[in-house]
Amino acid sequence: MRVSSSITACVLATASFAVAAPAPHPSKGKGPVGAPLPPRGPPSPPHAKRCKNPLVRKEWRALKNVEKKEYIDAVLCLQKHEAITKEQFADDDRYDPINRYDDFQAVHSSQADAIHFVGFFTQWHRYMTAAYERTLRDVCGYKGAQPYWNWSLDAHPDDRLSMAAYDTEIFSPDTGFGGNGLYIEVPDSQDPFGFNAQGRSGGGCVQDGPFTRPNFAVNIGEKNGSGQCLRRDFMPGIFNFFADPNTLQKTIDQPDFASFASVLEGRPDFGVSNVHGSGHFGVGGLLGQAGDAANSPGDPLFYLHHSMVDYTYWQWQQKDLKTRLHEVGGSTTPSDFNYESGVNVTLDFEVNLGAIAPSVKVSQLLDSEGELLCYTYE
Repeated sequence: MRVSSSITACVLATASFAVAAPAPHPSKGKGPVGAPLPPRGPPSPPHAKRCKNPLVRKEWRALKNVEKKEYIDAVLCLQKHEAITKEQFADDDRYDPINRYDDFQAVHSSQADAIHFVGFFTQWHRYMTAAYERTLRDVCGYKGAQPYWNWSLDAHPDDRLSMAAYDTEIFSPDTGFGGNGLYIEVPDSQDPFGFNAQGRSGGGCVQDGPFTRPNFAVNIGEKNGSGQCLRRDFMPGIFNFFADPNTLQKTIDQPDFASFASVLEGRPDFGVSNVHGSGHFGVGGLLGQAGDAANSPGDPLFYLHHSMVDYTYWQWQQKDLKTRLHEVGGSTTPSDFNYESGVNVTLDFEVNLGAIAPSVKVSQLLDSEGELLCYTYE
């Protein structure tokens, strides 16, 4: 793998993300258990400067049709360029990335057990989405910013099994990402989470839109090997519950980062509404890639969903920007909700995206308009 001599780990707003060699598992910072760490203080150096011309991320419906096509064309373009993570995964037969789109799914899948239900969940996914955005621009000539999908505009929380949530432009075969997969019946005995009762309605290959075969294929995390179809399994009972505008507002209104992160991501079950789960299980259900915690980037909607998750984080930060550009917390150990490990995220905690971007500190990922990330929202 070729490493550019011009790599600067703190400047992402330059020509492109630099390619870095795979890094070890993120280092662990220590601090008082259960508190945002370290204590609030003066800005760290990465936040001293803000970029001059941030990209402006917009909701999908705010884009012109020509802009939507340009974005979709850029996503499809990634599958025409050779993967840069082949060396990273050369000794791991679970991953066989073929193209640049696969790079991101492989990195997410390989770290999945470590990056969910942890204190750096928001920053890790913020960085991955920004790296994807930069790759669309640098590799495929995309001129715009990463769009987001505000699922709260589509939810029908008063009618949880309503399919009206999916009658929206994001699922249009012409100006969106295509719709549901063919219905595949799953016996209740093989439905451990009770998804059948949540109105799951698909599970097979997506039938329309730009991401059907042979235009698009999923190559990572498939038991039948590479070249598989994109699957969706719309599940309104989860989508309408989790994407409820009231749940979104409750998340944004949390008083500190630890509380915000907890409400944003919820718990690894389906009893409590959380907005992060909406775009995953509402779209992927039981059998679709979006509902697979490790391999969810196999669905291109992952990036619009996580851009919205990031927009939620951004809105929370805006309510007290001076403080929240430096506020972190939470355990580095997955599902350590009671902080029993004694190891919390600090500003110096390292976020690692393997070969697709340089490793950086959490402190460099707190300001979306800083020199590293250089984007904002409208």
